[in-house]
Amino acid sequence: METAELLLPNEPEFICQLKQAIESQGFSPRTEHSYLHWIYRFISFNQNRSPKELGEKDVRRFLRYVATTLSASPARCKQALKALRFMYQDVLKRPLPGLDDMQPA
Repeated sequence: METAELLLPNEPEFICQLKQAIESQGFSPRTEHSYLHWIYRFISFNQNRSPKELGEKDVRRFLRYVATTLSASPARCKQALKALRFMYQDVLKRPLPGLDDMQPA
């Protein structure tokens, strides 16, 4: 069983949409792995709540955690932000306006 199924067992539609969106973008395997990693970490950080229930405030809190607690480099913070933008814009079709001008830590 994949990480997504473990984190969101009641969200098979979201998991399917996520995988399809990633495939349709033709990402490199490294980008695909990175995006899935950050999306799964975001879900886990938010106690496995569905991303549909989460919003800009939750994204900001997660990115602050990545930058401060995980001491991630600016490049890794940017990668996490791009993965979450992708999830909200391309998978959930619910762009979060505040993410467009957000700068990684």
